[in-house]
Amino acid sequence: MEFNELRQLMADVFECDAEKITIDSTPDTLEAWDSLRLLDLILAIEQQADIEISPDRLEDMMSVPAILGIIKETQAGR
Repeated sequence: MEFNELRQLMADVFECDAEKITIDSTPDTLEAWDSLRLLDLILAIEQQADIEISPDRLEDMMSVPAILGIIKETQAGR
């Protein structure tokens, strides 16, 4: 999954404009990014990318680059 695809998923889940989501976005910079919506985002990522993200990784998913890295690691470990 590339940034633009993740960005669109985040915009859909967080119900915001995709332009507000940058590679530097974090829960501190996006008001809609809370723990419940993060869970929704993880489910959307899992469905879109056909992967299963370990619940242990939840705490690590606090930035766009971290999410992209976890997706790539998970895809590589299939």
